[in-house]
Amino acid sequence: MKRWVEGHALGTFSDGQDPYAGLVVGDRVLRLDQFGLIDSPVTVRALLEHWDAVQPRLTEIAATADDVNTRPLTQVRVHAPVDPRQIIQAGANYRSHVAEIIVSGRADDDPRSEDELRRAAEEMMDERARTGSPFFFTGLASALCGPDDDVILPAEAHQVDWEVELTVVIGRTARRVPPEQAMDYVAGYTVCNDISARDLQFPAEHRALGGDWLRSKNRPTFLPCGPFIVPAGLVPDHRELELTLDLNGERKQRDLAANLLFDVPTLIAEASAATTLHPGDLILTGSPAGNGGRWKRWLRPGDVLEAAITGLGGQRNTCVAEKV
Repeated sequence: MKRWVEGHALGTFSDGQDPYAGLVVGDRVLRLDQFGLIDSPVTVRALLEHWDAVQPRLTEIAATADDVNTRPLTQVRVHAPVDPRQIIQAGANYRSHVAEIIVSGRADDDPRSEDELRRAAEEMMDERARTGSPFFFTGLASALCGPDDDVILPAEAHQVDWEVELTVVIGRTARRVPPEQAMDYVAGYTVCNDISARDLQFPAEHRALGGDWLRSKNRPTFLPCGPFIVPAGLVPDHRELELTLDLNGERKQRDLAANLLFDVPTLIAEASAATTLHPGDLILTGSPAGNGGRWKRWLRPGDVLEAAITGLGGQRNTCVAEKV
């Protein structure tokens, strides 16, 4: 997949040997283990642990990069950009998605029209935004895969779904951060696709206990991530970023980050009140409408998912059946 960035971005790459942290400039990548940026092994997470000092150095390095000391992105493998300690995910956090859930889940005896249901959903969401709090669940780093890797469909799942999400990458240790200071803790942004086995998420035997988030959302390859981390300073306004997801070339999801029910500062504040956030941690901010349930279409072997966010890059993952 041909890729190019405006300015520069951070990522993890390999070329037949061990993965390395690299700086992307245009359509080329530069190894970062030759500049003495940090004393510890140069991984993306280690760089994020020293983000305040590293960030300006990356800008300097990008300005002097040339064809001699860089390689074309087409000649390297792109991995998930960071190995996080924690993955925190916000659910039902787009107005369009919540309205879609309410409309599609209407009871058979509900006499309201779709327009009436949507108006009721909007009123409910406005009240929730005023008085409620985000819904969070946690993900496993073992579910991460790269932006070009195959997504493995489990044999026991028959309703596997997609969810493109703007993802915040934390750049400072954060605990009980107020919303007005929350953006100071953002190192950058990346793209994630929260693959979910819906028929395993709320099985009848466990429904009284809530959703089964482990079995439904944390299978290997169920969290394509990347391609890169674009520094927050190079994103003029994250609220203007457009999220899209195409299935076999057909647009299924499209929305703006401005339509989040709980915005990025609120998510960081609430998450840091619940736990300590560390550099490299990921916060997935939620997915817009247009999931498989909306289209009555679930993933099958051979399907190609293309998730993208303007300015952050795109993914292209092919679905394959699990070999058991």
